[in-house]
Amino acid sequence: MLSTVYSILGLHNILFYIVFVMMISTGAKYKNRKKSVTYRKIHTENITPTIAPLAHRIKWSLVTKEKVTTILVALEGQVRISESYLDRVHLVGYPMTSTDASIKISELRSSDSGVYRCEVQHGIEDNHDIVHVQVQGMVFHYRAIMGPCTQNSAVMASPEQLQAAYDDGFHQCDAGWLSDQTVRYPIHDPRVNCYGDKEELPGVRTYGVRDLNETYDVYCFTEKMTGRVFYTAAAEKFTFSEAVVACSKQGAQLATTGQLYLAWQGGMDVCNAGWLGDRSVRYPINIRRPQCGGGLLGVRTVYLHTNQTGYPLPESRYDAFCYTGRPTFRLRAILL
Repeated sequence: MLSTVYSILGLHNILFYIVFVMMISTGAKYKNRKKSVTYRKIHTENITPTIAPLAHRIKWSLVTKEKVTTILVALEGQVRISESYLDRVHLVGYPMTSTDASIKISELRSSDSGVYRCEVQHGIEDNHDIVHVQVQGMVFHYRAIMGPCTQNSAVMASPEQLQAAYDDGFHQCDAGWLSDQTVRYPIHDPRVNCYGDKEELPGVRTYGVRDLNETYDVYCFTEKMTGRVFYTAAAEKFTFSEAVVACSKQGAQLATTGQLYLAWQGGMDVCNAGWLGDRSVRYPINIRRPQCGGGLLGVRTVYLHTNQTGYPLPESRYDAFCYTGRPTFRLRAILL
């Protein structure tokens, strides 16, 4: 089994390097423009193959908790790629090198996280290996009432990151700034006031490059955190200032919006709204239920007004989400 590969949403390609010698030798390599992470190779006897060219059957699959998805199957020089991976996945050396099962995945999405399994068959013999992949980071919509992305453990998202989020199902009928000074928003279900420049077609709408004095929301990108977010509550709940103190007493501080989104991406599910450091009130939902955000998944926001503007008054009472910088330990790739 190979180590975990960590990559970044939207920006990078990922290469799984699998080469077979006689039966199977394996390894994996992750590349971007500046970094290369190489994983161990497992070698069997280095014997010149005696089998016929293109006789191997190569199959790549993505294994998640929910299902196993076939990515591609290669046999006798023909490669069949699943529809959802067309234009994003290809075998690097096959069929020119019949023992090369390396694949490259581009335009990474959060849903690309999981266990990748490579299976090779030749007659009655078969072997396999796996690599764990975690695509880090996510894009979130932010209505900057109290501060920009940089005050929320994030940066402005790039057009590529917003496109990757859209391809993964992100939908938001609110125009927002991106890092290239354009204003865009992702729409899967076009409706009145959300048509933009694509009319009734789904896609990422754009207003083009805009004057910096114009006002819009913003799309932020948050990548990772070294600590953890935790939920804290009290019988009478907290005002904003009381929430600051409650976290401080536990050696922590109020979490930022970006940190709560990362916690949600990691599986956090709390059906109670809590204060965050930007004075917003939100809660993360990973399990659908009607009483929690109307059965919708995501980080839900409590607004002051029905038109989804304004944060609750500081004297309002809610629970709190705290962040502690104490790191959580996990297996990581070594950057060379």
